[in-house]
Amino acid sequence: MVKIKEGYVMSERERAEFERQDALPRKTAARVDYYFKPQTKYPPRIYVFMDADLWRDRNRRPMGLHTAFPFLSRPMTKGEIEYHHFDWRLCYHQYEDWERLLYAEEKEAGDLDLETEGAGTDFLNQLKSFREKFPLKSGLRKLPPVPPEVPADEETVYLRELIATGHTLNAAGVAKRLDDELQTHKRPAVLIALRQLYQNFGKADDKQTVLTEQGIRRKVDLQQQRTRRNFVRRVFQKNKLFALEEIQAKYPDYAADMLAADLHMVKASPKHKKHKPVTDLRRCQLEKLAQRLKYEQLDDKAYNDTCNRIAILQHAHSLRLPVPLLVNLQQEALVYSFPWQIREGVVKAFVAFANQPGMTHQALQEKHNEVVRSNYSY
Repeated sequence: MVKIKEGYVMSERERAEFERQDALPRKTAARVDYYFKPQTKYPPRIYVFMDADLWRDRNRRPMGLHTAFPFLSRPMTKGEIEYHHFDWRLCYHQYEDWERLLYAEEKEAGDLDLETEGAGTDFLNQLKSFREKFPLKSGLRKLPPVPPEVPADEETVYLRELIATGHTLNAAGVAKRLDDELQTHKRPAVLIALRQLYQNFGKADDKQTVLTEQGIRRKVDLQQQRTRRNFVRRVFQKNKLFALEEIQAKYPDYAADMLAADLHMVKASPKHKKHKPVTDLRRCQLEKLAQRLKYEQLDDKAYNDTCNRIAILQHAHSLRLPVPLLVNLQQEALVYSFPWQIREGVVKAFVAFANQPGMTHQALQEKHNEVVRSNYSY
């Protein structure tokens, strides 16, 4: 049966759709197919396709199974037919662990035995017989087995001794060992360990770097990769045609795909050009009108008014005409002119000053003269 969450109230649309599908006749029989997907970049897994008779090859293409054949099939139980009757999309399950798959199929096999005696048991035995043939990596999160210890060479023994007892040396002792190493063996791992010990003398105890063999080996690998990459780029820059042969003379195991990876240089993100902010009144109004024209849904009248306003402002801006501002105070209207590059904030402040109660044209004219004659207004 279809399971509906307790307390869930369906909407009218959901209730109508449920009743429509519930009125449809049920299937008398259906099939379940089992496919095995081998290891690719993902772990191996088993796909269980419900209502397999409805699936087509193209529907299995996203899983990479459009040309595969099922290794096992079984009939669907009545409970499964009822549950998947309400599916509006094709349904499948995937398992990467045999234990979970068998746990789920044991319940379905029990229901299958109730409908047809022995059918579920036979199916479960067949499914278990494929366990050895199709192994799944169920223990991916387990720790890997401990590899056998390889006899350490002289450099490894010296490096481990240096990691264990390096903190007991003083700065002079570390410097002496570093000079000796540079003049004799020049072993990269030992040099990195000695340099790190020498740098720790100038740091506090809680900020000192802890030396580990794994960390030192990683730095050595990065250093060798960096040295090889720089050598490859220098050679390729001088001689592109025979660069691979020249590189292989120094690195015999070097391949062509490694050349493409070493030559890959990440380009710096392009710098955005700096633009001066738009502060003058007419250009601010033009930008606002352009945004309105682009993003708002305007009728014919509003569209024409906006376009006419843009044309008038652009013409005045091109001719560098002064900005007129009509002010009506005490039944007397006067026009106050501002320079063509006047800032929008200055005009807004002037309008706010004009809207103060008890304002007169005489006080407003003094304010206008102060604004126009000041360099701050430009």
